Amino acid sequence: MPEPGTTAVVIVLPDAAPLLDAAWRIDPALVRRGVPAHVSLLYPFVPESALTGQDEEGVRSLAASFPAADLLLEEVVTASGFVAVTVPGLQPVVDAFRAQWPGLRPYGGRFGARPAAHVTVAMGTDDPTAAAHVRAAIGSLLPLRACAAAVQLVVLTKKGWQSRFTAPLGVPGGP
Repeated sequence: MPEPGTTAVVIVLPDAAPLLDAAWRIDPALVRRGVPAHVSLLYPFVPESALTGQDEEGVRSLAASFPAADLLLEEVVTASGFVAVTVPGLQPVVDAFRAQWPGLRPYGGRFGARPAAHVTVAMGTDDPTAAAHVRAAIGSLLPLRACAAAVQLVVLTKKGWQSRFTAPLGVPGGP
């Protein structure tokens, strides 16, 4: 479990919320409530206590170098403990963020050096029957169109994940 001060760089995909809702209806314990559907570009990112203005500017600048994207989500993947939907249209963005901060290991290395861009739908699905039900429920919603418009730097606080800032995709010098 991550500790307060942990940060991540994500792209929130509001259009993918029905996937999480479907999993929640099967078993609420499988979905991290309060965490919207998103693709993690870098998790964990630089700890909040070590974040610099250069890190923040790097996130903003890299976000500006990619256009907003219309995405097609269509493939469900399962692995030990989770069900996800791949987002291949965001793989170049994920790869660029990882290349910008090569010393950071995505997910602490749990899923290899280059885990695919994805929306995690359910976690803790060690029960194969629950995983199959989630897979079937979200599979019935695919293909799903989603729009990626901005990158967020988020920080885990005692109250949950909070946005530190949002940087629009494709907008140089964005807020």
